[in-house]
Amino acid sequence: MASVTSSIKATRKEVVINDYKSAEAKNKLLYLEGDDTATSEYIYPNQIEDGANIVEKFYNSDVRVISIQKLTKVGADGLMIEIAKGLTTHIDDDFAVNPANVRFITGMSNAGWEKEMKDKVPNCFKDKIFHHGKLSKSELANLKDSLIIIDEIDTANGEGQVLHRILKEAGLLNIEHMKNNNNRFVFISATIIKELYDLYSWGTLHESYNMTIPKSYIGHKKFLELGIIKEFYPLDTDKNIDKWIKEDILDYYGNDYRVHIVRLNAKTKNIDIVQNGCIRKGVAFKNNTSENPLTKEEITELFIKPLTKHIVMCVKGFFRRASLIPNRWKLRIGATHELYTKEVNCNVQIQGLPGRMTGYWKDEIVVKGHKTGPYRTSVRAVEQYINIYNNPFGDNSYQCAGFKKKNGKVIAKPSMLSAKNIDNLSAVKLPDLNEGVFERGYKIFKTQKENEIYAKEFGAKRESVYNVTDDGFKICTTTSHPRIHSLEEIIKIANSPTLGSNLDKGIVELNIGEYAYRRYVCYELINDNTTECYVTSWIKRLKHN
Repeated sequence: MASVTSSIKATRKEVVINDYKSAEAKNKLLYLEGDDTATSEYIYPNQIEDGANIVEKFYNSDVRVISIQKLTKVGADGLMIEIAKGLTTHIDDDFAVNPANVRFITGMSNAGWEKEMKDKVPNCFKDKIFHHGKLSKSELANLKDSLIIIDEIDTANGEGQVLHRILKEAGLLNIEHMKNNNNRFVFISATIIKELYDLYSWGTLHESYNMTIPKSYIGHKKFLELGIIKEFYPLDTDKNIDKWIKEDILDYYGNDYRVHIVRLNAKTKNIDIVQNGCIRKGVAFKNNTSENPLTKEEITELFIKPLTKHIVMCVKGFFRRASLIPNRWKLRIGATHELYTKEVNCNVQIQGLPGRMTGYWKDEIVVKGHKTGPYRTSVRAVEQYINIYNNPFGDNSYQCAGFKKKNGKVIAKPSMLSAKNIDNLSAVKLPDLNEGVFERGYKIFKTQKENEIYAKEFGAKRESVYNVTDDGFKICTTTSHPRIHSLEEIIKIANSPTLGSNLDKGIVELNIGEYAYRRYVCYELINDNTTECYVTSWIKRLKHN
């Protein structure tokens, strides 16, 4: 019986390897034939290396979940395939996973994601891919010795949502079940910030991993440095749409005709406003939705054949997270404008149009000088994302659905990964990131001049508004501020054990090396008389725990 089992396992591995090679050859042929969706390599070296590292983490530890944080369009599809291949063809027969027990799933309602994955994966995995609408057919119950990869883990993972219900009903959100049935999970997303907080409570059962970023990649940080990413604004008036078309399209590109993409809410009148603006300016207008995707003929007209005029393409659910814009199309795209919202969801902005324009075409822009952009979105969201990516538990700020972090302090709604939703989990508490991390102090001055002299000696310099430093402090200058604090309140704030407690109410917040400097105007009550005074508070950054 043992020899039969060994023979079956060996044959399973052979099937995976052969199907992998076949998919590799198919991609190469499509690439050589000029298919824009094919890539020069089926799986790139960085994806192979990362995949091997993740497989080894599973092999050499008792980790049940590995979360993978990546940048947008850095190549998650290839990595997921490589992990599945590595686990199903592992040299250790007792460790190797049966390919029938691999699942690629997502909480996204995105049939396009499912189709693209099925087109790319080796044949043995094609019937193991399920998006939101097909999760009920994923056959997760009774899985043993399995690998479950959840792509875009930060999407639709709330309590009681479909993804949560399916996993719970299958018994998979149970630590004892994971161990007894030898089930492993990989969670992956470019915007996995909230989930990292939930997964911290899993202790040694979870490990995080950041994908390798090759030198040929260009992302949000470089776009911002080059001035390609710029602040968005509402396109809800004739004045604003005329401004966008004139400045970002006609003045910037002239006769270098491009396709320009704007995201709008189809339920508003903005589409008519944009379309009328295009008519006034002699620019072509095309309304495109995910329900009515581009045909092959339209793709050829927009991205391959020479253009005779600028085209503005309005999208709603199109070109969002997980959607691929091939490099050939990127070269044709000019300006983009994300849907403006007063309350910014950082995940949405990062995964939106600027995120779709990231990828492996850095040389075209930096070396060859290809003109692209502006990509209009929330600059603050991009700055916060850049700051939090490599320091998710730091004293920084970030906001997305169900999660708000301000200066390190987090308010969040529970998700399916929260400790209370994981059976038999001995939860680990998040560290108090404020304890022992900062040294605080303050000085009181009777006049503004004394305050400013001290500030100058301290080394404070006024900088540009809303610039986020490497240390994560927002630099801003404000010339007016309501005097709402008493001296006692300011001192209480300065000595607060919780970082960020109302510190944003200072007039000036500046970063000076390892210090953060803030100046307040307040009132001091002396013998029943209210006297204006000034407080300089400071925080010195010490070593993190």
